[in-house]
Amino acid sequence: MNTKARMLVSILFTLTLVLPCSFGADTGVPAQTTPPLPLGCWNMNANGSLGLLCIPALESDGSFAGSMVFENYSNVVTGLWSSGAQQISFLRLGIVTNPLSYQSFTGFLFPADASNPSGPQMLAGSFSVFGPPGGGLQSRNFFGWTASHP
Repeated sequence: MNTKARMLVSILFTLTLVLPCSFGADTGVPAQTTPPLPLGCWNMNANGSLGLLCIPALESDGSFAGSMVFENYSNVVTGLWSSGAQQISFLRLGIVTNPLSYQSFTGFLFPADASNPSGPQMLAGSFSVFGPPGGGLQSRNFFGWTASHP
């Protein structure tokens, strides 16, 4: 590597160390608080299957147990809410004794209307399945989901 290239790499490296610190400075503007996860039942669409995602309570560490309810059946869900990231992660335990029936969900909370951030909320994300009992196909095992909370 020639001298000019070394100098350029050195400058870029220095900027990556210095710039994040300068943007993290206190601006005097109060930090925006993150909304809590609304509890209760959410209207859910998991790859076209309509149902409810019900989260009755959060533990102090953000963990929860709840259910996904569809027309003819329901399943236990267990997961974690991360308030800082506004992220939810949970497992849907299809057939509790068969891990290949489980589905792993991840999603993010956001307002349904950006001009009304304290109004109705949405969750959106993706889920993975681990085998045919969970709805997986050899050609596809990754799907999308959304949920709305009035």
